[in-house]
Amino acid sequence: MWNIFENGWLLLTLAGVFLVVASIVRQEKPEWGYKPLLVPLLLAVLAFGMDYAFTTDFEAVSAIVPACKQAAIDGNSDRIMELISPNYRDKYHNDRTDLHSRVRHTITGASIKKIRTQSHTVTVEGAKARSELIVAVHMNNDSRYAAYGTFFMVEINFDYEKVDEEWYILQMDIKPVNYQPMKWSEIP
Repeated sequence: MWNIFENGWLLLTLAGVFLVVASIVRQEKPEWGYKPLLVPLLLAVLAFGMDYAFTTDFEAVSAIVPACKQAAIDGNSDRIMELISPNYRDKYHNDRTDLHSRVRHTITGASIKKIRTQSHTVTVEGAKARSELIVAVHMNNDSRYAAYGTFFMVEINFDYEKVDEEWYILQMDIKPVNYQPMKWSEIP
């Protein structure tokens, strides 16, 4: 089933169909003037208005990764932690405090030039979501990781949860870095 809040193409297609119908009506009834064109115009405005006015769960989850990427480029560990669930857990970190220490240590001095998304697959099921992300990380030459290289391919799996109508990262698992298996504990 089409989600008109997530994708306005259905309403835009209907607007196109009604535009054809309105054109035929205008030829048959020229005395009606431009009134038949109001229906397709309203449908098009509704399509864009609904897309702008409503944020779906898919859109909310998809917006977390770009926010994290920008915070990593800016070296802002506090902004990243705003997106982490109070219930955060993974195999390596005991809680959010351990994760915050690791994130702060990792991005301090990292000097990231840019992060390009290669693929990002998101699935949402109720109040839980999961995504698989592959990014290309470009470091500046003054990065403390420059000894390992200035370009890294990183794969990360995220689990999300919805808490009080807001989406947060529940768990992050580092997968291969430069196609080599890696764990949180192996990040220098």
